[in-house]
Amino acid sequence: MSVPEGIVQAQMEALLRRVAREQEMLSRRARDAAEEQSRSIVARAREEARARTRQAAEEARLSVERALGDRRAALETAARQREQSLLRELMDTAWRALPGALVTAWQEPDGRREWCETACALARRIVMGDGPFTIEIDATASPAQADLLRRCMPEADAPPAIRAVEGLGPGLRIRRGLACVDATVPGLLASRERVEAELLAELDALRRQGGREST
Repeated sequence: MSVPEGIVQAQMEALLRRVAREQEMLSRRARDAAEEQSRSIVARAREEARARTRQAAEEARLSVERALGDRRAALETAARQREQSLLRELMDTAWRALPGALVTAWQEPDGRREWCETACALARRIVMGDGPFTIEIDATASPAQADLLRRCMPEADAPPAIRAVEGLGPGLRIRRGLACVDATVPGLLASRERVEAELLAELDALRRQGGREST
């Protein structure tokens, strides 16, 4: 081989080696870039998966909370309905029992005295006007009952007039002019709404008292 040919050969080999090195470098860069891109894609996919998992978990939690809230509301509504039903039944039972209980109270001396004193005190407080009161009692009432009613009006200007009324039944009516306090059994039970409101207030007071005693 001549000298020029040897030089050319050496240059070609050097060029080939250079091309090979550049190809290797480019390949390595491409491989590194591909690996980096792959790692980025995997990381992004993992983050998206974690985000979807968190979102799914949050949606599941909210769904459970809504279901529990709906169930709790349904139970509370059912409990209120049961309580109202029981309360309505209790009010109906009490209403049916009230006339007999009032008659029994009137037949007992202490109960009759308290009944008369309460009715007379109410009449003195709310019935305005001049002149004596007229107190109506049942025609079968004893003279002692009339005396009791006269004693219940100590602040009146004149002793009350006692008038016997056939079929009046337990209780009394107190009149002055056009005003009247009806403390007979029908008069006391004339407003069922008012009586039930008083019964509910009494029941609530008993429940609160029972709660304090239990603690």
